Amino acid sequence: MTGPASDAPEAVETAVTAPPEHPRDALVSVVVPTYERADRVGGAIESALDQTHDRLEVVVVNDGSTDDTRAVVAEYADAHEQVRALHNDRNRGISHTRNRGIEAADGAYVCQLDDDDRWRPRKVERQLAALDRLREREGHDPADYCGVYCGGVVRDSTGEVVRRVETGAAGDLWPDVLVRFDVRPHSGHLVRRDCIEAVGGYDESFPRGVDWDLTVRLCRHWRWAYVPEPLVERRYADDNVSGDAAFGDPSYEVAIRERLRGKYADDLAANPDARRRFEAMLAKQRGLAALERGDRRRAVRQLARTLRLAPEPIHAAMLGLGALGRRAYRAAWRAKQSVVGT
Repeated sequence: MTGPASDAPEAVETAVTAPPEHPRDALVSVVVPTYERADRVGGAIESALDQTHDRLEVVVVNDGSTDDTRAVVAEYADAHEQVRALHNDRNRGISHTRNRGIEAADGAYVCQLDDDDRWRPRKVERQLAALDRLREREGHDPADYCGVYCGGVVRDSTGEVVRRVETGAAGDLWPDVLVRFDVRPHSGHLVRRDCIEAVGGYDESFPRGVDWDLTVRLCRHWRWAYVPEPLVERRYADDNVSGDAAFGDPSYEVAIRERLRGKYADDLAANPDARRRFEAMLAKQRGLAALERGDRRRAVRQLARTLRLAPEPIHAAMLGLGALGRRAYRAAWRAKQSVVGT
């Protein structure tokens, strides 16, 4: 990418203007995919309905749940004109479910809201205001931007904040997005629907990391704006696929990175510095995964590879902590969290 929106498809190079006409007059469509979450999906829907921006619809897609999710979603749809309920005939996976919601959406902008996440009331209002400000700033064409995201916090099952997600990444993020997924949390995205459609939506062959994969394709063509406020709350429970609330799941990260490395091999080859940093991050996650398994020897080998590929003080510190084992690493990580809040 040599400049913003330089190779974006011609059909979507103009800024979004008025949304299409429809009964709800929605500017923003909130897509809530859900599966076996009868006890949680209502909270997500309510946090969308509580937004201070009122030109908003909520499209809930039940991915073939066998619990009471269908009934809960139907109850909200019956009670609120803004809520629409869709039900997959069977469990079809997260990418298909998100795509079905986008296909049904009426808004010019789409937000994804996971069923165990919650929004603060002014989330959408703040994001739309950030996009409006782009029009007022010299040299910033809104057509160069696919959307805007915001910060968030992660809470564990007790409700305690254990991590803050405030990357600050903005503007032209290609090819850095291949190395680090800094446009997160995904429930903090507000994206032009025409941009999502132009890049083909979510890849239904991708088993995990679908949010990162879509963001990679968006970053090829457009810039991102950022709202530096924690407007999303992620709630972790025992069945979260991405693992521990504070530490995540390094094995999950490894699987995503290996899949991305295969899909974007040509892009990585064309950007040697990004490829070097990508391999360093993959080695780091492999090292942390080994540490979690109690395989200290493999952890040290992988963390040493990280240091060779990216000789930075933080990687030297990780190598030293890795040699001491999982408990030492986790204790140091918690200390860092309490000091810098990242």
